[in-house]
Amino acid sequence: MTKNVSNKAAKYREIAVLSIVPCAVGILIIVSWALAHWEIGTYLLNAGLALFATLFGGYLRFVAGFKDIFNRKITVNVFVTVALIATIAIGEFRAAAVIVFIMAVAGALESYTLDKTRRSIRNLLDLTPKTATVRRGEVEVTMPVSEIGIGDIVIVRPGGRIPVDGIVIAGQSSVNQAPITGESMPVEKFKGSEVFGGTLNETGRLEIETTKVGSDTTLARIVHLVEQAQGTKAPIQNLADHFTAWFLPTVIVLAIIAFLATGNVKIAVAVLLVACPCAFAIATPTAVTAGISNMARHLVLIKGGVFLELAQKLDVLLVDKTGTFTFGRPKVVDIVSFNGIPEEEVLSLAAIAEKYSEHPLARSVMARAKECGIDVPDPKEFNIEVGMGVTARLDSKEILVGKNKFLRDKGVCIAEYIDYAISEQTEQGRTTILVANNMKPVGLIAIADEIRPQTSLAITALKAMGIKKIIMLTGDNHKVAKSVAEEIGVDDFKAELLPEQKLQFVEKLQKEGNVVGMIGDGINDAPALALADVGIAMGAAGTDVAVETADVTLMNDDLSRVVNFMNMSRKVLFRIKLNIFFSMFYNVIGFILAGFGMLTPVLAVVFQEIGCITVVFSSTLLLWAKTDSMLKNNGNVGLTAVGRAVENARKDNISQCA
Repeated sequence: MTKNVSNKAAKYREIAVLSIVPCAVGILIIVSWALAHWEIGTYLLNAGLALFATLFGGYLRFVAGFKDIFNRKITVNVFVTVALIATIAIGEFRAAAVIVFIMAVAGALESYTLDKTRRSIRNLLDLTPKTATVRRGEVEVTMPVSEIGIGDIVIVRPGGRIPVDGIVIAGQSSVNQAPITGESMPVEKFKGSEVFGGTLNETGRLEIETTKVGSDTTLARIVHLVEQAQGTKAPIQNLADHFTAWFLPTVIVLAIIAFLATGNVKIAVAVLLVACPCAFAIATPTAVTAGISNMARHLVLIKGGVFLELAQKLDVLLVDKTGTFTFGRPKVVDIVSFNGIPEEEVLSLAAIAEKYSEHPLARSVMARAKECGIDVPDPKEFNIEVGMGVTARLDSKEILVGKNKFLRDKGVCIAEYIDYAISEQTEQGRTTILVANNMKPVGLIAIADEIRPQTSLAITALKAMGIKKIIMLTGDNHKVAKSVAEEIGVDDFKAELLPEQKLQFVEKLQKEGNVVGMIGDGINDAPALALADVGIAMGAAGTDVAVETADVTLMNDDLSRVVNFMNMSRKVLFRIKLNIFFSMFYNVIGFILAGFGMLTPVLAVVFQEIGCITVVFSSTLLLWAKTDSMLKNNGNVGLTAVGRAVENARKDNISQCA
C-alpha cells in the first residue's frame, strides 16, 4: 500500500515538473492579453510579458533552430525560429507566445512518454525477488538477493520466482520461463537443468547452485539490450523537413526581392509572415494526431507519427509465436482413445487423476472436462511424481496419467500402435499424456498452445497490403514452430531463439536494407521490439515492458488490428501530402498578394491562418476515416472480411466433446 502511494506521488510530481513550462507560458499569455484588453498598465508591460513568455518557452526551440543552421541543415525548427523572430520583429508578441505554448505542450507530452518508457524498463528487474532463501550448511536463511554470491545454494519453493541464474542440483519441478525464452509450455527441470532469474517455479521444490547474479543474469542482460536498442534506433526525418529544405530559402529570397522592389520593409515582412510555417508545421502533426485518435478508438495505440509513416514501407514483418500468433496457454486439442473406449471416458479418467494437480497441463485437462460438462469426482488416493505423472484411485479404478516412460515404469504395456500415435502427435508439435486404467492404456490426450482464430486471415491481409515477407520467431522447439508456421501460413520461421538472437536477427535484416516490423508480447521480445523500425506489442496479454518499448500497442490482441494500423498509415501519409499542398497553395497566393502590396502584415497573418484552418479541417476528416475497407490486391482480401471471419471463428470455436 505504501509503495503504491509513493509511486502515485512520484508520478504526480513528474507530471507537475513537465507541466511547468507550458503552464507558465499559458498564464503569461492570459495576463498579457488581459492587461491589453482592459488597458491596465503600459504597453511595455503587456508586450514585455508576451515577449518573456516567447523567450522562456521557446528557448529550446531557438537553440535547436540555430544549431540546425550551424550544422547547415534546414529543418522545420529553422523555419519556426525564423517565423518567430519575424513575428517578434513586427510587434506580434502574443502571436509568437501562442506558437511557443503549443510547442511546449507537445514537448512536455513527448518527455513524459519517453520517461515512462525508461521507467518501465527499470521495472523489469522487479521480476527478480528482493530476497531469497539460501542454504548455509544445514540451515536455511533468508537474505537480500544482492548479497547472494556465485556458488551459493538457493532454495525455491512452488509458486516462487527464481532469483538467480543457476543449475539445479536437487529437486524436480515445472518452470514457466516464457518471459525469458518465449516457450509456450512450462519446462521440466531436474538435476543438471539450467534455470533463469525471473522465471516462475510452478510445482516442485528446487535447489539451485548460483552461476550468475546481478547485472550478469539473463534478465538483466535483456534490460541492457532494450536500452541499447532504443538508443541505436535511427531517427527518421520528419516528412515536412524534406520540403523545408528548399521552401524556407525560397521564402527568404522572395521577401528580399519584395523589399528591394518596393523599399517597404512591411511588405517584405508580410511576404515572410504569409509564409509563416503555421499551416505547414501543423500539416503533419494534425494529420498524425487525427490518425492516432482514430486508431485509439479501434484499440490501437500509436506513440508517434513516424511509425504511421514507416508502416507502409515495411519489407519484413517478424512475429513472435507465443502470446501473439497463439494464446500462450496449453489447451487440449485432441483425444485419441484405444480399443473402442469412448473419448469422454478417457477425458473423465484423466480429469479424476489431475483434479488436485496444479500443473498447467492438468489445468488444461480440467478445463476441457468442464467444457464437456463432465462431473469429476474426488479421487480417494492421489500422488504426484514431479515431471513424470500422477497416480490416483477411485473405487475399483487405478488411474495413471503421464508420460510414456512413466506408464512403462509402472508396468503398463505400451503397444507399438500407441508409440506411433504419440509420435504422430509429437510431429505436430503437441505434448501428449497417456491415460491408463487398471494397468491398461485407454487413450492419450494431446495438448498444444492454441492458435488465435484470426491469425491466418490477418496474415493473408498483411501480405495483400504489400509486406514482402512474414517470419515467425519463437523460443519454442523446432517441431512446435514448424507445425504452427505451416498452419498459419507464414513465409518462414526461426525456432529456439533467445532474446539476444531475436535482436541480432532484426539487426541482420536492417543491415540488408530492409524496413523491419516486429510484433511481440513478452519480455523476451522487448529488445527486438525496441530496435525494429516499427515495434508492435500485443497489449492486453503483453508485459508492461513490451508495451512500453513498442511503438504501437494492440489493446485487444486482435492481429487484424495490425492491418487496420497499416491501412491508416496510408491514409495519414496521403493526408499529410494533401495538407502540405494546401499550405503551399495558400502560400503561393499569399506571396502574390503580399508582393503587390495588397496585404499588410496583419492581413498576411490572417491569410495564413485561413490556411491553418483548412489544414485542420482536412486532418479532422481522418477522425472518421474507416480502416476496414476492402484491400484490392488480386484477391480482394479485406479487413471487413477478416473481421467477419474472426467473429465466425469465435462463434464456431465450440469444444467438440464426445
